[in-house]
Amino acid sequence: MPKENKKELIIREALKLFSEKGFAAVSMRDLAESVGISVSTIYHYYESKQALVQGMIELANELTAKARDSFFRILSGTEKVECEPFVRAGVMYVTAYLRHEQIDPLLRMLESERFHEPAAEEAWQKMMFTDPIAHEAKVFELLAVRGEIRETDADRLAGEYHGIVMLGYFTGDTDRMARELTAFYNRVFNR
Repeated sequence: MPKENKKELIIREALKLFSEKGFAAVSMRDLAESVGISVSTIYHYYESKQALVQGMIELANELTAKARDSFFRILSGTEKVECEPFVRAGVMYVTAYLRHEQIDPLLRMLESERFHEPAAEEAWQKMMFTDPIAHEAKVFELLAVRGEIRETDADRLAGEYHGIVMLGYFTGDTDRMARELTAFYNRVFNR
Protein backbone atom coordinates (compact mmCIF):
# COMPACT_ATOMS: atom_id res chain seq x y z
CA MET A 1 0.00 0.00 0.00
CA PRO A 2 1.44 3.42 -0.93
CA LYS A 3 2.63 5.56 1.97
CA GLU A 4 -0.11 8.19 1.49
CA ASN A 5 -2.86 5.55 1.58
CA LYS A 6 -1.37 4.01 4.73
CA LYS A 7 -1.23 7.43 6.38
CA GLU A 8 -4.90 8.02 5.59
CA LEU A 9 -5.79 4.55 6.89
CA ILE A 10 -3.96 5.33 10.14
CA ILE A 11 -5.79 8.65 10.44
CA ARG A 12 -9.20 7.06 9.82
CA GLU A 13 -8.55 4.34 12.38
CA ALA A 14 -7.19 6.87 14.90
CA LEU A 15 -10.31 9.01 14.52
CA LYS A 16 -12.46 5.95 15.15
CA LEU A 17 -10.50 4.90 18.24
CA PHE A 18 -10.22 8.43 19.64
CA SER A 19 -13.96 8.96 19.30
CA GLU A 20 -14.71 5.58 20.93
CA LYS A 21 -12.17 5.63 23.78
CA GLY A 22 -10.89 9.20 24.01
CA PHE A 23 -7.55 10.61 22.92
CA ALA A 24 -5.69 9.94 26.17
CA ALA A 25 -6.88 6.32 26.41
CA VAL A 26 -5.53 5.28 22.99
CA SER A 27 -1.84 4.42 22.74
CA MET A 28 0.20 4.23 19.58
CA ARG A 29 0.38 0.46 20.26
CA ASP A 30 -3.44 0.27 20.32
CA LEU A 31 -3.58 2.14 17.04
CA ALA A 32 -0.92 -0.05 15.40
CA GLU A 33 -2.80 -3.20 16.43
CA SER A 34 -6.07 -1.81 15.12
CA VAL A 35 -4.50 -0.90 11.76
CA GLY A 36 -2.67 -4.25 11.57
CA ILE A 37 0.88 -2.94 11.53
CA SER A 38 3.78 -3.06 13.96
CA VAL A 39 4.38 -0.33 16.53
CA SER A 40 7.69 0.55 14.86
CA THR A 41 5.91 0.91 11.52
CA ILE A 42 3.34 3.33 12.91
CA TYR A 43 6.17 5.53 14.23
CA HIS A 44 7.57 5.55 10.69
CA TYR A 45 4.41 7.40 9.62
CA TYR A 46 3.74 9.48 12.76
CA GLU A 47 6.35 10.10 15.45
CA SER A 48 3.77 10.81 18.16
CA LYS A 49 0.06 11.16 18.83
CA GLN A 50 0.49 14.92 18.50
CA ALA A 51 2.00 14.44 15.03
CA LEU A 52 -0.95 12.21 14.19
CA VAL A 53 -3.40 14.91 15.29
CA GLN A 54 -1.48 17.39 13.15
CA GLY A 55 -1.88 14.99 10.21
CA MET A 56 -5.62 14.89 10.90
CA ILE A 57 -5.79 18.67 10.92
CA GLU A 58 -3.82 18.87 7.66
CA LEU A 59 -6.25 16.44 6.04
CA ALA A 60 -9.16 18.54 7.32
CA ASN A 61 -7.48 21.67 5.93
CA GLU A 62 -7.18 20.01 2.50
CA LEU A 63 -10.88 19.12 2.53
CA THR A 64 -11.70 22.66 3.64
CA ALA A 65 -9.59 24.25 0.91
CA LYS A 66 -11.31 22.14 -1.75
CA ALA A 67 -14.75 23.11 -0.44
CA ARG A 68 -13.86 26.81 -0.33
CA ASP A 69 -12.35 26.77 -3.83
CA SER A 70 -15.48 25.09 -5.15
CA PHE A 71 -17.68 27.62 -3.36
CA PHE A 72 -15.78 30.61 -4.81
CA ARG A 73 -15.90 29.10 -8.32
CA ILE A 74 -19.67 28.73 -8.04
CA LEU A 75 -20.08 32.23 -6.56
CA SER A 76 -17.90 33.77 -9.26
CA GLY A 77 -19.89 32.01 -11.97
CA THR A 78 -23.24 33.46 -10.94
CA GLU A 79 -24.57 36.96 -11.44
CA LYS A 80 -26.82 37.03 -8.40
CA VAL A 81 -27.00 34.88 -5.29
CA GLU A 82 -30.53 33.56 -4.88
CA CYS A 83 -32.06 32.66 -1.52
CA GLU A 84 -32.48 28.93 -2.02
CA PRO A 85 -28.84 28.21 -3.03
CA PHE A 86 -27.63 30.53 -0.26
CA VAL A 87 -29.60 28.61 2.37
CA ARG A 88 -28.63 25.26 0.83
CA ALA A 89 -24.93 26.23 1.02
CA GLY A 90 -25.25 26.89 4.76
CA VAL A 91 -27.08 23.63 5.39
CA MET A 92 -24.56 21.72 3.26
CA TYR A 93 -21.71 23.22 5.26
CA VAL A 94 -23.16 21.50 8.32
CA THR A 95 -24.41 18.27 6.76
CA ALA A 96 -21.69 17.62 4.17
CA TYR A 97 -18.63 19.25 5.73
CA LEU A 98 -18.91 19.47 9.53
CA ARG A 99 -20.63 16.07 9.62
CA HIS A 100 -18.19 14.58 7.06
CA GLU A 101 -16.88 11.15 8.07
CA GLN A 102 -13.36 12.53 8.55
CA ILE A 103 -14.21 15.98 9.92
CA ASP A 104 -16.91 15.15 12.48
CA PRO A 105 -14.84 12.66 14.54
CA LEU A 106 -11.87 15.05 14.48
CA LEU A 107 -13.99 17.94 15.73
CA ARG A 108 -15.49 15.75 18.45
CA MET A 109 -12.05 14.57 19.57
CA LEU A 110 -10.68 18.12 19.58
CA GLU A 111 -13.71 19.36 21.49
CA SER A 112 -13.28 16.77 24.22
CA GLU A 113 -9.52 17.36 24.49
CA ARG A 114 -9.48 21.15 24.19
CA PHE A 115 -9.99 21.82 27.89
CA HIS A 116 -6.71 20.19 28.89
CA GLU A 117 -4.69 20.26 25.68
CA PRO A 118 -3.81 23.76 24.37
CA ALA A 119 -3.02 22.49 20.85
CA ALA A 120 -6.46 20.85 20.65
CA GLU A 121 -8.13 24.09 21.79
CA GLU A 122 -6.23 26.08 19.17
CA ALA A 123 -7.09 23.61 16.39
CA TRP A 124 -10.76 23.43 17.44
CA GLN A 125 -11.10 27.24 17.51
CA LYS A 126 -9.39 27.50 14.12
CA MET A 127 -11.58 24.85 12.48
CA MET A 128 -14.86 25.90 14.07
CA PHE A 129 -14.60 29.68 14.15
CA THR A 130 -11.44 31.50 13.02
CA ASP A 131 -11.03 30.05 9.52
CA PRO A 132 -14.73 29.76 8.60
CA ILE A 133 -15.53 33.29 9.75
CA ALA A 134 -12.54 34.68 7.81
CA HIS A 135 -13.77 32.82 4.69
CA GLU A 136 -17.34 34.04 5.21
CA ALA A 137 -16.14 37.63 5.64
CA LYS A 138 -14.37 37.39 2.26
CA VAL A 139 -17.59 36.13 0.70
CA PHE A 140 -19.58 39.05 2.16
CA GLU A 141 -16.87 41.49 1.00
CA LEU A 142 -17.24 40.11 -2.53
CA LEU A 143 -21.03 40.35 -2.31
CA ALA A 144 -20.77 43.97 -1.12
CA VAL A 145 -18.45 44.87 -4.00
CA ARG A 146 -20.92 43.27 -6.41
CA GLY A 147 -23.74 45.31 -4.84
CA GLU A 148 -25.74 42.26 -3.77
CA ILE A 149 -26.04 43.15 -0.09
CA ARG A 150 -27.27 46.25 1.70
CA GLU A 151 -24.72 46.24 4.49
CA THR A 152 -20.97 46.48 3.97
CA ASP A 153 -19.65 45.36 7.37
CA ALA A 154 -18.46 41.96 6.17
CA ASP A 155 -17.02 40.93 9.54
CA ARG A 156 -20.31 41.57 11.34
CA LEU A 157 -22.29 39.75 8.67
CA ALA A 158 -19.88 36.82 8.78
CA GLY A 159 -20.23 36.61 12.57
CA GLU A 160 -24.01 36.66 12.37
CA TYR A 161 -24.11 34.13 9.53
CA HIS A 162 -21.69 31.83 11.32
CA GLY A 163 -23.76 32.03 14.50
CA ILE A 164 -26.76 30.73 12.56
CA VAL A 165 -24.68 27.93 11.05
CA MET A 166 -23.34 26.95 14.47
CA LEU A 167 -26.91 26.85 15.77
CA GLY A 168 -27.61 24.20 13.15
CA TYR A 169 -24.42 22.30 13.94
CA PHE A 170 -24.70 22.21 17.71
CA THR A 171 -28.46 21.58 17.87
CA GLY A 172 -28.72 19.36 14.80
CA ASP A 173 -31.81 21.37 13.82
CA THR A 174 -31.02 22.19 10.19
CA ASP A 175 -34.67 23.05 9.51
CA ARG A 176 -34.49 25.89 12.02
CA MET A 177 -31.10 26.86 10.62
CA ALA A 178 -32.62 27.04 7.12
CA ARG A 179 -35.43 29.29 8.39
CA GLU A 180 -32.92 31.59 10.13
CA LEU A 181 -30.70 31.71 7.02
CA THR A 182 -33.74 32.59 4.90
CA ALA A 183 -34.61 35.45 7.28
CA PHE A 184 -30.95 36.57 7.20
CA TYR A 185 -30.95 36.51 3.38
CA ASN A 186 -34.18 38.50 3.17
CA ARG A 187 -32.84 41.14 5.55
CA VAL A 188 -29.32 41.47 4.09
CA PHE A 189 -29.55 40.89 0.34
CA ASN A 190 -30.80 43.36 -2.26
CA ARG A 191 -33.71 41.81 -4.13
